[in-house]
Amino acid sequence: MKFFRAITGPTGIGKTSVAFELLESHADYKILNCDAFQFYREIPILSNQEATEKEILFRGHRSLTEPWTSGDFSKETRGFLEQPVLWVGTGLYIGAALYGLDEEKIKGTPFQGEPRCDYRMLVLDMPREELYFRLDARVEQMIALGAEKEAEQVFLKLQKNELSPNLISLKAIGLRHLLEYFQGLHSRDRAIELWKRDSRRLAKRQWTWLRKFCSASDKCWWLNVKDFGREFSKVSEFLEF
Repeated sequence: MKFFRAITGPTGIGKTSVAFELLESHADYKILNCDAFQFYREIPILSNQEATEKEILFRGHRSLTEPWTSGDFSKETRGFLEQPVLWVGTGLYIGAALYGLDEEKIKGTPFQGEPRCDYRMLVLDMPREELYFRLDARVEQMIALGAEKEAEQVFLKLQKNELSPNLISLKAIGLRHLLEYFQGLHSRDRAIELWKRDSRRLAKRQWTWLRKFCSASDKCWWLNVKDFGREFSKVSEFLEF
């Protein structure tokens, strides 16, 4: 019987770290990445692809020249519904996989209609101001790790016409702002300020989306990420591990 297990929540809240903890005693399971910009191999720092020896499916497996829509994701990951994976990432892509967005002439927003299979979803949460502080700190950390050099390499490809400026994959938060800096549209400080601001705005939009389509129910458990350690056993039971 198909059973869909997922972890979602706003950007920067720690979804992958929670997933790794849950799977420590489940070696047969793998994480399947559902974060839109972690699909791309050229921006591991800017898309927060934390270094790990463990395999994460669909992370860094495509080039920026090969944009992947939620509809594409829905089609190409369908076979994984029957495999031992934990889906981790944004609600949009998780919903696309679970509800078959843009497949078999199905259009519209995920989490409407009937899902392809039974599911359980852990939605990570925390006080808004705390997450905003973490997001600002993450930007500084990405800069320290070499995000500017990473974006500069993309900028050089644009200058050589190796990349189209219209690619949706270039809209990634952070990458977009640093490219604008290299193009002379902003000072470095202003680009970083806008990067932080737009990270916070993204988190706010994601919260709104999740509350609308993944409200608390017997299938969706909203959990403050700080309570995860205390609730570990209950989370495992909820996800039926």
